[in-house]
Amino acid sequence: DYILCEDETATLTASAVGGTVGSGYAYSWAPATGLSATNVANPTFTPPNIASQTIYNFTVTVTDNFGVVCTSQKTVSITVDPVPTGLTLTAAAPDICYGTSTNIQIAGSQSGVTYQLRNDAGDVAIGSPAAGTGGLINLPTGNLTANTTFNVFATITATGCDTEMNNTVTVTVNSQLTASAVSSDYILCEDETATLTASAVGGTVGSG
Repeated sequence: DYILCEDETATLTASAVGGTVGSGYAYSWAPATGLSATNVANPTFTPPNIASQTIYNFTVTVTDNFGVVCTSQKTVSITVDPVPTGLTLTAAAPDICYGTSTNIQIAGSQSGVTYQLRNDAGDVAIGSPAAGTGGLINLPTGNLTANTTFNVFATITATGCDTEMNNTVTVTVNSQLTASAVSSDYILCEDETATLTASAVGGTVGSG
């Protein structure tokens, strides 16, 4: 008997001691779903998607080949725990200035689940996991200097079952903008004029 998460699989292993195994092994189970075969010693169990913890009971019957039909049975149970609900990520500000930050947001977060923001390149964790509240949560990106794609990895605290959220989010970072004055400091008389000259390097000059 053991426990697994719904995105894992388990191999059932049956063996017989004594007798003369003939027609072999036959499995029956409830709820009746997810078994790769019913007439082999070592079938694979793949759980379906579930909303709550579900216990599956498997009974294997071994049949002897000794002239008369002799059988033996053994029952085991597998407890399957659900993974976190897959939710959609959004960026509070999908376009930001160089060296600034934004938040990756999850609406309808689950209580009892922690959410870890990660850089999608290498799944590198960013900051600490945030606990779900049942509502909107914000995961800070930290200051960014380049376009970055994020994902979020969710873990149910009580069971350790985990999954990555439904989508990734890319935050676009505007190139660094640097303003400079072409003219040097100088002195003039009150009946003279001066032209101030400024220029910008990088960025995308808009409002000027």
